[in-house]
Amino acid sequence: MNKTLGSKILLLAAIVIFQQCGKGDDGGDPYGTPNTEPAVVTITASDFTINFIENPEEGATIGTIQASASSGSVRFSIVSQSESGAISINATTGQITVANASLFDFETLTVISAVVRVTSGSVIKDVTATINIVDAAEGVALTLWEGANMTFTKPNGADSSLAENQDRITENVWLTRGNQGVLYNAVNEGTANNNSSPVGTEWAEGSFADLASLNFTNFRSACPNNKPKDVVGIPLVLHLIQDDIYIEITITSWAQGKVGGFTYQRTTP
Repeated sequence: MNKTLGSKILLLAAIVIFQQCGKGDDGGDPYGTPNTEPAVVTITASDFTINFIENPEEGATIGTIQASASSGSVRFSIVSQSESGAISINATTGQITVANASLFDFETLTVISAVVRVTSGSVIKDVTATINIVDAAEGVALTLWEGANMTFTKPNGADSSLAENQDRITENVWLTRGNQGVLYNAVNEGTANNNSSPVGTEWAEGSFADLASLNFTNFRSACPNNKPKDVVGIPLVLHLIQDDIYIEITITSWAQGKVGGFTYQRTTP
C-alpha cells in the first residue's frame, strides 16, 4: 500500500469516528442536550356563587374560591368588583371576606360581583364571584343534613379510584384519600392539593349550633395545626358548595405512614 492511499484510508476512518461520536450515545444532539420541554402548568378554578344575608359584620367570611394548579401553588387577587371595596380576598387561601359591610344592604343592592384572578407563576385564570344579597327579614333557608350518622371507612392501602373507597355524598362530591395527603374530591380531582382539596367543599370546626359564627375554609386549614391527624375526634361542619348542603362530620381515625386509611362519621339527609 502506498503512502497516499494509506493516508486517505486513515483520514476516512477518522471522519467516520468523529461523526459517530458527534451523534452522542443516542444518535441525537451531538452536545447531549436533553430533548425535553418544561411541563405546562394548568390551573383548575371554578366560578363562585353564594346567597349571603345582608348587614354582616366587617371581616365576615363569605366563602372560598376553589382553585388548584397541576404543579405548585396558586395565588388569588381581585381584578375588579362591581362595588369598589366591597370584598377582599386572602391571597393564599382564596377566602372572600366582607371589606365594607355598609354595601351589603338588600334595599340598596342585591348583587355584588367580582373578577378574581388565580395565578401560578406566569399562568393566569380569571373566575367570577357572585354574591346574591338576601333580605334579612326573609332570611335564607339552609339545607342541613340532620339525619342519623353513617360511618365511612377507606381501608389502608385501598385504591382511591374505586367507588367502594369513595364516599359519594352527592353527584358533585365524592370524598376519598390517596396513600398520602389530605382528602380530595374524586369527581374532579385525581390527587389531593393541600391548599384546595377537596375541591367544591369548605370546612369549619364546630356544629350546626355554631353555624352563624363558623369560619369556613379548606379542609387542611380547618384542622388544628393544619394537620389532619390532629382533627381526629373534633366535630366539624362540611359545606358542599355547589349543592349548598351542610353536614356534621367527625373524623374518627387518620392513618399515617403513607397508607391512606381514614374513617369518619357524618350526618345523612
